[in-house]
Amino acid sequence: MKSLIINVFACLTIAVSGNSIMAQTAELTIVVKDIKELKGKILVAVKDSKNPEAMVYDMAPVEQKESVVFTLKDVPAGKVDISLFQDLNENFKLDMDEQNIPLEPCYNKEKFNVKENDTNKLVVRLINVKELMMQNPN
Repeated sequence: MKSLIINVFACLTIAVSGNSIMAQTAELTIVVKDIKELKGKILVAVKDSKNPEAMVYDMAPVEQKESVVFTLKDVPAGKVDISLFQDLNENFKLDMDEQNIPLEPCYNKEKFNVKENDTNKLVVRLINVKELMMQNPN
């Protein structure tokens, strides 16, 4: 009987400590503003900066130019890397030119801090890198 109680206690201790070791998650709202073209889809991926395999992603059609809002659940709490782009031709990849410069509007943010049990919100504006480079050649 004594060994049964010890075994049960050991199992409970492992179960409780296992829950505290599990990665904490949070909710993150991303608002994409000032969209230039009313076409395609916006694809977003959020991954843990230290563990890239811990990733949350979503996509939404561009139905208005004012904004597209994503509410992502189960985002790893802590530092995350955020990437998104407007997939104008809906081929589900960020198209690049010969020099690996993005041809579609995009956004990238590294080490954004997502806090557990907090309101996490990020407002972004997509950047047309190719167009920007042509305007500022230096």
